[in-house]
Amino acid sequence: MLRLGISPFATTRTGALDVARTAVAGGLGTLWLGDGLLASDDFPGWSGALEPFAELAWLAGAVDPHRVGLTAAVLPLRDVVNVAKQAATLDVITEGRFVLVVAPGYWDREFAFRGVPIDERAARFDDAVGALRALWRGDPYDGPFHQVPAGDVVSPAPITPGGPPLWLAGGPATMRRALRAGLPYQPSRMLPDALAPLAAEWFEGGGGELGLRIRVEVSDAPPRGHDVDWQALAGPPDHLATELARYAELGVTDVSIVPGQDDATSLATVERLVADVLPTLRAAGLA
Repeated sequence: MLRLGISPFATTRTGALDVARTAVAGGLGTLWLGDGLLASDDFPGWSGALEPFAELAWLAGAVDPHRVGLTAAVLPLRDVVNVAKQAATLDVITEGRFVLVVAPGYWDREFAFRGVPIDERAARFDDAVGALRALWRGDPYDGPFHQVPAGDVVSPAPITPGGPPLWLAGGPATMRRALRAGLPYQPSRMLPDALAPLAAEWFEGGGGELGLRIRVEVSDAPPRGHDVDWQALAGPPDHLATELARYAELGVTDVSIVPGQDDATSLATVERLVADVLPTLRAAGLA
């Protein structure tokens, strides 16, 4: 069974709300946001520039989706205590309907801006994941980059025992980390053919939940060029339904969809997903 959600990217505040409300009312029940530190032409304004924890709290109150999720917080660039507190707050606000996906990071210039050596990102990421889980449990932790002393506990305590669901996102090395830690995994954007061997490796290794983030364009025209390698699913509704069904066959349980980056495109994509794609998946018992 596929759980489908969207990133309510748009040009304006009103547009973001329209996209989010249309998606949730139509059955695309999870609202996802990404994480970026520096200004970028690829993610302007209401299409990824806002602080995601704050925007997700706003969306949770304004729209009341089934779930909200952050995909993916770049842990080596964030204060892990603040991440623990923000995530626990969202867990409480949503009554356990928040998902946190974390990643080691990708953009060189963001590491340079924060003064974090990029060659340390893997070690810092592993350490931050350990500290984050300890903070939610109220356990002490002593790692090379993060220490959590015994005694005081960061508030609020998560409503979900042990903290909100935590997934890891990234490349094959991160997948191996997720397997070792027994956590769900979300690979980088991949079309079904490219995902197939990785999904097989994931499940053969004993992996559980497998998510995916992908751009979707409902159109007979080819996807528009963009500086970011979106790996978009693009085509008419029947093609998109077939490709989403292929993800389900590969074992994917969550698909986070980027429907566009402006009011008109995002809303049109969501409307067509709801009207023309989701019914086909439901008829096949896949959504």
